[in-house]
Amino acid sequence: MGAFKNEGDPALALAEECAEVIQCINKTLRFGGDWDSKRPDVSINRFEELELEMYDLFYQWARLKSQVLQKPVDKIITKF
Repeated sequence: MGAFKNEGDPALALAEECAEVIQCINKTLRFGGDWDSKRPDVSINRFEELELEMYDLFYQWARLKSQVLQKPVDKIITKF
């Protein structure tokens, strides 16, 4: 989160994160629906993957909200 200098447009970044959350859920359900399972190349389970994607989604939501309300992101994030 926030690791890159140019993160792009907040609305586009939010849309991308929404797609990643959807993809994580779809792949889990398509491949058996076991949230405790792990993909061969990943050390965390599918639920933890979803949780990380949700953190990213909320961060991008905070960026967009920050832009619209013209408040610093750190003031927005504390309200989650």
